[in-house]
Amino acid sequence: MAGGLEELSDIEAIVRLKHAYFRLLDTKRFEELGDLLTEDATSAFESGKLSHEGRQAIVAFLGQALGRPDIVTVHHGHHPEIDVTSAGTATGTWYLEDRVIVHDQNFELHGTALYRDEYRKENGRWRISHTGYERIFEEQLRRGNEVVKFTTRFAPDPKEPGD
Repeated sequence: MAGGLEELSDIEAIVRLKHAYFRLLDTKRFEELGDLLTEDATSAFESGKLSHEGRQAIVAFLGQALGRPDIVTVHHGHHPEIDVTSAGTATGTWYLEDRVIVHDQNFELHGTALYRDEYRKENGRWRISHTGYERIFEEQLRRGNEVVKFTTRFAPDPKEPGD
């Protein structure tokens, strides 16, 4: 597709879409995240080991896998490579760095991956029609007793003595 202001505007909209995806994922707002997906969206997480078909299935999986209050995630999507392939379709590759902490199990995962997405414009709005990643590396760690304090907005902190 030829370049121009419309293509640049589409690319910016897609970049904002993926940034919202990461933000809503990390803040556990899975239903809102579902609104970023097409109804028939597909996913292929963990190099395709965890695949899902349909918006509802993807949202249910994410909520089940990451929705517990003792799980905290950080997803950073870098270096977007967006190609608008037609007036209503695009593809994208993102470099991901992620961290997952499961506090109650003293577990931490840190890794990088390449997200490969497909996008479709519906009623003038870009949505994700496919998302998934292939791992570059993944490091799983046992968290020791070195954590002095752990807080998250998803689980209330116990009151300090004397409060």
